[in-house]
Amino acid sequence: MNAIFEKNVSALFKVDKPLSKAMSQLESMGLNAPLRFVKTDDGNLFDAIHKELMYKDLAREIDEKKKFFDENYPKHPALFLFGFGNGKLINYLLQNPKHKRIIVFESELDTIFWALHEFEWSKDLRKERLIPFYVPKLNPAQFEALFNIKDIYTALKIYNFTSECEFYDKYYKNTIEEINQKLMETVRFAFVRKGNDPKDSLIGMEHTLKHLPKTLTHPSLKELVDLRKNTSKNAVIVSTGPSLIKQLPLLKEYADKVVIICADSAYAFLHKYGIKPDYVLSLERVPETAELFNNDFGEFDKDIEFIFVSFTHPKTIEYIEKNNRKYMIVFRPVLFPTQLKLPDFGYLGTFHSVSNMSYELAVGLGFENIILIGQDLAYSSKGESHPKGYMYAEKSVSNKMPNLFETTAYGGVGKVKTNAWWLLFKQAFETQITAAHLKFKIATYNCTEGGAFIEGAIEKPFKEVCEKLLTQKVQKPFAPLSSLDKKEAQSLLKATKKRLEESLKKSQSYLAEVKKELLHLSEILPADYDFDKLDFKDLQQAKKRLLKLHAKFEKSVFFTEIADVSFFQNNCELVKLDCIVCKDKREENELLVRWVSTMANWFADVGNYLYTQDELIKRYIKEW
Repeated sequence: MNAIFEKNVSALFKVDKPLSKAMSQLESMGLNAPLRFVKTDDGNLFDAIHKELMYKDLAREIDEKKKFFDENYPKHPALFLFGFGNGKLINYLLQNPKHKRIIVFESELDTIFWALHEFEWSKDLRKERLIPFYVPKLNPAQFEALFNIKDIYTALKIYNFTSECEFYDKYYKNTIEEINQKLMETVRFAFVRKGNDPKDSLIGMEHTLKHLPKTLTHPSLKELVDLRKNTSKNAVIVSTGPSLIKQLPLLKEYADKVVIICADSAYAFLHKYGIKPDYVLSLERVPETAELFNNDFGEFDKDIEFIFVSFTHPKTIEYIEKNNRKYMIVFRPVLFPTQLKLPDFGYLGTFHSVSNMSYELAVGLGFENIILIGQDLAYSSKGESHPKGYMYAEKSVSNKMPNLFETTAYGGVGKVKTNAWWLLFKQAFETQITAAHLKFKIATYNCTEGGAFIEGAIEKPFKEVCEKLLTQKVQKPFAPLSSLDKKEAQSLLKATKKRLEESLKKSQSYLAEVKKELLHLSEILPADYDFDKLDFKDLQQAKKRLLKLHAKFEKSVFFTEIADVSFFQNNCELVKLDCIVCKDKREENELLVRWVSTMANWFADVGNYLYTQDELIKRYIKEW
């Protein structure tokens, strides 16, 4: 085996086992390997299908691409390419330390194979500086994981996607467009997921603080998983898409042979049809969602476990307690709840939909088969968003919703109307389903029989899946859950209070540092500054201090989701500024002023966020 190839494949194995194994398999086949591309003596590649060379003029095309990247993306931390080509361009780009991640999509194993024989990339592959993707094996989880890498998600504002050479433009145009569309969709949803309103985060934090004493006196998520994991093979997740009603008679027939997890909006529908869910989940913090529990179903609610995220509106808990329903409060895996250091009570709700949260619970409880019904993620042909009888249906019909999107319909044929949020939930499902299958061999069946196509889910009629899988009764009711006694709960609350008091002290100290630096900036960079009279050495020193304060904030215990949106957007803007190429000293100084001004404005916002956050925490720890 070629020594360079062996080192590369070994490094690749640590980050992408399937691709590494495919490379080794090709190598083991020797002359019998089914290679489409044959390497020529001058480093070109001959395409046996189209009977032509990849590069018509090898030296010219490579040099032109080098020039293109040098002129347009010399400082970009993340580059997206389609095609390995002969590897020379990629090898050239790797020489630039500014390129922290180079992501390459390739449809043919051959070109990757030849490049790994030619260039020693083991270090870059192992550290995922060079990230190759074999297109036929791409899955949604890979896109999700890609945009969780800091060097990539902070470069979203300067996203770029380029083909390696003209050959790829000619023969892989459709594939390039499809991948670009998926990447751009992932970029768009990365911004959507972060949100844009700190007020929502502040409400969530306030509700978490208000509910904390009750959180600690009710069963924990750990207790639930420890006691009930792997007690049944099959679960059905009930959502409230417009197709739900047609599935309810069959669900009622098989209700004793499956664990039923339902979204808050489906709870009343199940009661109406006499189907008792085992778990009812709720994610939202708004009062409208609380009204879904403003009812009294009496004996029906016995043995149902209601699971609420700590952000839930106080009215939700009021309604639940009014009728003595069993409930627990769990934390979402976001900054503030995780900093409370109460891991037994988290974490659920990684994504934005209660149905995604339900899927997360189903995975955590160890089900082998997860069945989706009512998961349309699209409007019906009549423009309906929910079944008839849904409390807020009139507010959600498609003719009242501008800027709709189209997505592939259930069955993979045709299109259906949807909206940006549902596309986000769909993308989350696709990531979850792929990850659950790869990690736990969980099979997910989309038995909605309508709505949007969800990649990774097995589409089957609900009746067929019920007859095949739901053959044995589930032992219900489940084992009862226990809570901490009052003394243990009070001890945890006391420890949390102390932790928050320490956080407040650190926050106040940090705010003083920020205030001092902003006062200094107002002197060296006043609002009415004269550019030619500015002290740029002083501004350079200010930039260094701001970077230190910025790094300190990111690692602090008082950095919560209230400032996270602003932090993320500011980071993206700073990366964008860092990629600007200046032609002379004046342009460098202009960029410095712009950078310092951007950071100063952000720190002013952070000061306001921290003050508001600190006042909120002070108020609630006094009440505990």
